[in-house]
Amino acid sequence: MKKRKMILLALAGLGIVFLGSMFVGFDSPLETEIAVIPIRGGISPVSVEASPRNVREQIKNARSEGAEAFLFEINSPGGTVVASSQLEETISDIQELTVCQFNDYATSGAYWAASACDKIVADPLTITGALGVTASYLEYTEFMDEYGIKYIRLEEGDMKGMGSPYKNLTEEERIVFKNILNQTHTKFIQTVSTNRKISDEDLDEAARGKIFTGKEGLEIGLVDYLGGRREAEVLFEKHFNETVRFREYRREQGLLDLLFGSELVDEQKHEKVSYATETDLPKLYALG
Repeated sequence: MKKRKMILLALAGLGIVFLGSMFVGFDSPLETEIAVIPIRGGISPVSVEASPRNVREQIKNARSEGAEAFLFEINSPGGTVVASSQLEETISDIQELTVCQFNDYATSGAYWAASACDKIVADPLTITGALGVTASYLEYTEFMDEYGIKYIRLEEGDMKGMGSPYKNLTEEERIVFKNILNQTHTKFIQTVSTNRKISDEDLDEAARGKIFTGKEGLEIGLVDYLGGRREAEVLFEKHFNETVRFREYRREQGLLDLLFGSELVDEQKHEKVSYATETDLPKLYALG
């Protein structure tokens, strides 16, 4: 009888220890979930991982699954002006802590977007900067003259055809394009200035379109910290005062993505062929 009581008491003691360990577990701080969203390749409306729409979708998905902050992994040379600007606005609208981590390169339009992040981490050898805008198109007039080819187009509006590869730019048309480039570049630099609060001297140097390494970017204020994923993790841990867990969010590539790609190079090839269509205007790029 005594032996049975001792066994029951022992089992009861084990139960208390088990329940106690459960309550200790409940009292332990939970890990904070950080959503990792890649921005890779050329930024454009049709990019797989670098379109504003895709990034917005991933942000929405991450929030619905409990993400409390965002890490954007950037490996991009930039892209079209409007898409780059929209991506900057998308990141700027996020209320949670945002960190951008640069990999091999984050230039031009990619930096435009990244400037909206609360903190920027870059490898010392990352290529960044190139805060400039370009516009280009092919022009065939000399080739056509050599082979006796004439281009005839009827249009209303004396500047409707500017940017066509089959005619030279007039001086007035060139001034129009330069004005558009100037306005775009001014908006680009003003956005970076507001987001990053870089000194006027350093900003003037960056606004020339120069590229910098991550180490040089740190010296002039384009970058906050040198490192990679681990350094970004430390930033989040310090902010939340607890350990963090990263969760990847990315759009899976379908068959059409694999066939046509999301690279800006492919889009540019298509655009060079299509300049002679109804809209001849060159596309503007914030492209490194």
